[in-house]
Amino acid sequence: MSRGRKIVLAVVISGVVVLFGILALTFIFSAPEVVEWHPPTKAKIAIVEVEGEISYGGDASPSQIRKLLVHAEEDDAVKAVVLRINSGGGDAGASWELFNEVRKVAAKKPVVASIADVGASGAYLVASAADEILATPMSVVGGVGASFEFPFEVPANATKPAKEISSLSSGEFKDMFADKRLDERERAYIKERLKSVLDVFLRCVCEKRNLSEDVRQNLTHGGWFTGEEGFKMGLVDKIGDLDDAVSEAARIAGIDLNETNVVILRLEDGNVREIEYEVLC
Repeated sequence: MSRGRKIVLAVVISGVVVLFGILALTFIFSAPEVVEWHPPTKAKIAIVEVEGEISYGGDASPSQIRKLLVHAEEDDAVKAVVLRINSGGGDAGASWELFNEVRKVAAKKPVVASIADVGASGAYLVASAADEILATPMSVVGGVGASFEFPFEVPANATKPAKEISSLSSGEFKDMFADKRLDERERAYIKERLKSVLDVFLRCVCEKRNLSEDVRQNLTHGGWFTGEEGFKMGLVDKIGDLDDAVSEAARIAGIDLNETNVVILRLEDGNVREIEYEVLC
């Protein structure tokens, strides 16, 4: 092969190599971005249980239940919350705190309360923060009011003088239990304080329930009602069980229950665990 042809062939080969290099670089820098595909997340309904005494050291501690409510609130997949309530109430302060926590969630997502056997006193206060309340016909609801447990046995006869006094105080009601007796003025004072608590209780309950004045007055005696009676009075929106409450939550949230995961939220070792719940349609 002549020297001239060798030079031409070398030039051609070099050109081909350069061309392939340019094409390769063009492909590398102009290749479409690969987007990883993820299947859409299914909607969820979260069940939060409120069982036992509502108190800072009880079974239904506001701080513990708050963790479950915050989890449900911050999870975008959770479209609605169902409160499963089975409690006779508890401390006034703890009940109001839990009521307020539920109200915060209800401001962002639908919340439906489902009363099992009992949803009375502070537990009914918590339920009243939900958008709707469901109960069975035989559930116990209501019990709106406040009570005071004395740290000792109070004699029925308040006129009998005390045998001993353990301390002195700056005001007549500051240390009323020092002599382990209650005179009529002290008893009247405690009743007055309980009425103040009742007024706050009623105001919270009536905030969403839109109760008539007759029903409001009927609640002041502190008695309880069956779920069926509560439905007629407006304390309960619908008669139904937990599955009915889940279905109602799906309806309010505008989601298809058949395409929704229902989970019970529980704390285990300080972490929120989701337990699958099967709705029996």
